[in-house]
Amino acid sequence: MAAAIVLDQPGNVSYTNLDQISGKVVVRCGKSIDVESIVVKVEGESRTRLLAPPGPSGERAKPQLEYHKILYKTQVVFPRPDILEGSWTTSKNSFTLPPGNHEYPFSVKLPFNNSCASDKSQMGTMSISGSGIEVSKPPQTHVKKTLPPTLSGFPGEAEIRYFVKATVRRSSFWKENPRAYAPFNFFPIEPPRPSPSGNEIYARQKHAFAAFPEGQSAAKAKMKSIFSKSKEPPLTSATSNEAPSISVDARLPESSILTCNDDIPLRLIVKKLNDSDAVVNLQSLEVSLIGQTKIRAHDLHTTESNSWVIVSRSNMGMPIGTASDSAGTENAIADNLWRGQTLPNTIAPSFETCNISRKYQLDVRIGLSYSGAMQSSAKPQTIILPLRLDVTVFSGIAPPSQLLEAMAQARVNKPKPTINTTTALDEKLKVEKGKRNSMTVPETPMEGPSRDLPARQGTAVPPQPPVYDDAPPSYEDAIATDLPPVNVPRPNYAPPPPTEDDVLLSDEKKGLRGRRDS
Repeated sequence: MAAAIVLDQPGNVSYTNLDQISGKVVVRCGKSIDVESIVVKVEGESRTRLLAPPGPSGERAKPQLEYHKILYKTQVVFPRPDILEGSWTTSKNSFTLPPGNHEYPFSVKLPFNNSCASDKSQMGTMSISGSGIEVSKPPQTHVKKTLPPTLSGFPGEAEIRYFVKATVRRSSFWKENPRAYAPFNFFPIEPPRPSPSGNEIYARQKHAFAAFPEGQSAAKAKMKSIFSKSKEPPLTSATSNEAPSISVDARLPESSILTCNDDIPLRLIVKKLNDSDAVVNLQSLEVSLIGQTKIRAHDLHTTESNSWVIVSRSNMGMPIGTASDSAGTENAIADNLWRGQTLPNTIAPSFETCNISRKYQLDVRIGLSYSGAMQSSAKPQTIILPLRLDVTVFSGIAPPSQLLEAMAQARVNKPKPTINTTTALDEKLKVEKGKRNSMTVPETPMEGPSRDLPARQGTAVPPQPPVYDDAPPSYEDAIATDLPPVNVPRPNYAPPPPTEDDVLLSDEKKGLRGRRDS
């Protein structure tokens, strides 16, 4: 007997939230086989493995493994109701499949949120590496967020993968259960974008070039000052050109959101800070996206850095502004230098899950040169100014309007939380009062006019839950139960192909993991 999974949308198609991942399980029998059931599972896993530093004596600690089942959906495709009513049964708990090929369709809807927090059966997992058998402890911390994207590129350390697995359960305990395995890429729906405010965030660098001696090169002036015996007065402003002083801004629209497979809405502004008549040239430009991946395995933490070069230009020699520009003049660098250079399709959107998170920074390096009025044989001054901005990368798959309307309606209908102003001291007094017996002398009331007592120190109103303008940080699956799949253009997402990592996880196709797999 052999089993295989055929997806309706194979290849590099990326699924997203609310999609129906569908296909069929193909079972090929060479002879009549007794089968209990055929179960399809749509699963997502987030695994990390970190090594602790060596101890004082150089001993190596055991690696820490953390495993989260972020998605787990099952569907029984055999036996179907019509078979249950038929006469194929050979015993109470098994059914006979005749020789030949048998196809069983399936369709599972992908939710919004990860499900590991609600999975009470989380257990340790076991994997086999070169150093022996490694067992992970059950995770203690969970984060309820939108399902993270497929992530690879950290072999032996971290991985997020999604797959469909089919298991043919045999009636005999001594016979192997055939399994089939089909991975797929997942690309989440982005959160609602804030309304544009018209403001910008920026990173700024200032630089003042040094003045060149007038009428001779800097090298000749240096040689003359070293070997000349006569003492000459230093150069004054009347005998030298005033060097330019500038500031450079890298600006993004407020909220600093970049979109996968889309242009970067970047603006580069060069501002003249003095009245120098010199012209500064744009010599080089490099724009990169820096990804910081935080990986946690129980008590161990590490951060891995990746970079993607979006634009890299050099030897441009483009003048910025004119010599007649006055102090305070701002000149924008032509955006055709980076327009059309989209983010690579290997970049995952920003995300946070239980043991892995990803954040980004936009790194801009601008090379400027100044030649002054010196001779052509002299070397111009060149400076590279680094600018870095914290950014958030969105997937580019916009949430459907029906979902936003349903979430807005749910917030309106949600009952307001009651404010409990009872403090710990009040609770203690209440308990002590209940313990008093009948022999306790009652308190003597105070005579005289009543007066307001000052508020007891330490009494505070509990903080209210945050109110979100657009949507909570994670979509609710219950709200989107009846919504259809998202029908919008989707960016192409092609993460590095995952490898069968025997160190990080066992072979899914053979079902060697140490948790529920029956």
